[in-house]
Amino acid sequence: ITFKNSVLIPVLGLMYGSVLSSIAEFYAYQHNILQSMQGWLLGDFSRVVQGQYELIYIILPIIVLAYFYAHRFTVMGMGEEMAASLGLRYAATAALGLVLVSVTVAASVITIGAIPFVGLVIPNLVALKYGENLSRTLPVVALGGACLLLICDIFGRVIIYPFEVPIGLTAGGVGGVIFLMLIMRGVR
Repeated sequence: ITFKNSVLIPVLGLMYGSVLSSIAEFYAYQHNILQSMQGWLLGDFSRVVQGQYELIYIILPIIVLAYFYAHRFTVMGMGEEMAASLGLRYAATAALGLVLVSVTVAASVITIGAIPFVGLVIPNLVALKYGENLSRTLPVVALGGACLLLICDIFGRVIIYPFEVPIGLTAGGVGGVIFLMLIMRGVR
């Protein structure tokens, strides 16, 4: 597929993710674990106990590597022609970035579950405020994402006390509202 429009790339990713999700749900339905799978994919910190969170440590060297390549990712964001003119191997850098993001997201989802909008809202807010230089904004994005998750987790624990709302629901609600505000601001 030759992409003429950059909007098609996330749409294709969503389509591919939906196909994989439907296959996983069919498997879960066949083995009568559909409710367990839906609960796992919702994102919840209550399952993070000793013996089940150690896989998250695989992210630490990936974070260091991503920060080391942050300047190259910034140059790559200028476009393929500009990156090639600056001596960057665009395809190799894009593949490395994809691998780093994939392993980080996989380790996070396996440990905690899916938490929507954090990776979409926080980087866009930081880019609006501080620009696109990843070597400068990467720590701000990490801190902003951690703060958003902390606020959503506290809100999820307090909203219907003594019960707990999974962080996937609260982050989805808060992130959805912020994302809609960003879209409405961009339309104006």
